[in-house]
Formats: sequence, structure tokens, C-alpha cells
Amino acid sequence: MALKHAILSALSRGVARTGYELNVAFRDVTDSAWHASPSQVYSELQKMDASGLIAVHKRDERGKTSYVITDEGMGELRRWLIDDEPDHSVRDDAMLRMLTLWVLDKETINYLIDAEVAFQQRRLLQLKRLLRDWKETRPDTPVWRNRYSAYVMNVSVTTVRLSWLKGLREVLLDESVDPEEVFTYLTDTVDNLHI
Repeated sequence: MALKHAILSALSRGVARTGYELNVAFRDVTDSAWHASPSQVYSELQKMDASGLIAVHKRDERGKTSYVITDEGMGELRRWLIDDEPDHSVRDDAMLRMLTLWVLDKETINYLIDAEVAFQQRRLLQLKRLLRDWKETRPDTPVWRNRYSAYVMNVSVTTVRLSWLKGLREVLLDESVDPEEVFTYLTDTVDNLHI
């Protein structure tokens, strides 16, 4: 996926956004679909504006500019959804670190797992708060039904990750435990999903 498609996706929700607002959205831990640096976002916005995929909605006297998706941009977004194969590769720095902890001493392993657990717990609290407040703050539209579904998926993924971190700690800090036994509950949970 190109950054332009992430921007088009964000703008397709019908709300004009500035580059700053897009950057905040891309850094939001409750919405982990895409990450981009501010310089990448601003550069891409200029290219997309020049190519007609987005248009300036409003520019204030200080140069703060908000953008909206154009008909051409909506067409490109639909083309991308239908014609392009999704990229299923994952770049997850936190997970790579967790998968490499075995090279460290037990005290450091414990410290780093604690840090990751704290991050995931904060994320889970934010997601649950979003879901709890959903009906009061969001209109019942296809856009927000889709966002709600994404938050539910992220709650599930975060909950599984927290369970996995508990098992990882056990497996790495106690050589007497059987990894297969520790993680059986996770594989059973996944096996019982009926999709």
C-alpha cells in the first residue's frame, strides 16, 4: 500500500483534514493500520494535490491547510481496493524485539516484557473507551460502522497479544515449563473462531 492510499482512506470518511491531523491519526495507537512520518505525509499531500487526487478545502492566514478527497481521488481509492493485491507483509518493531529477547539476561527480559505489557494495556484501555462511548459520539453511518469494526478487531488482537506476552514471560524465564502447554490456550482460542 502506498501512503497516498492511506491518506485517501482517511479523507474518504468525509472530514477535511490537515497534514497535522493525518499525522496524529497515523500515530494513534488505537488505529494501527498505517504509520508515516510528518515529512512523508506533507510531501505526499503536495503530490496528491498536484495530481488532483485531493483538493485544498481551506487555508487560513497562517498557512494551515485542510484537504478533502476529490472525485478522482475516490476513483483511485476504489481502483486500489478492487484491483491491487493487498500487501500482507508486516513490519512490527515491537514484535521483532519480543521475538529476540532470548539473547538478553532474565532481568532485562522481564523489564522489556513489562514495558510492552504496559503499552498494550494502555492501548486496550483506549480501545475499550472508544467502544464504550461509540454510540454517544458517532453517527450511525457506513464509515463509522467500519471504524467500529476495526476497533473491535484491535481489541481482540491486543487481548491476544497480552495473553501471548504472559506466556512469553513464562517460557523465557522458567526453563522447566513446556512452551506447548503454555500456549495451548491461545491456539485453542484461535481454533474455536468460527468465521
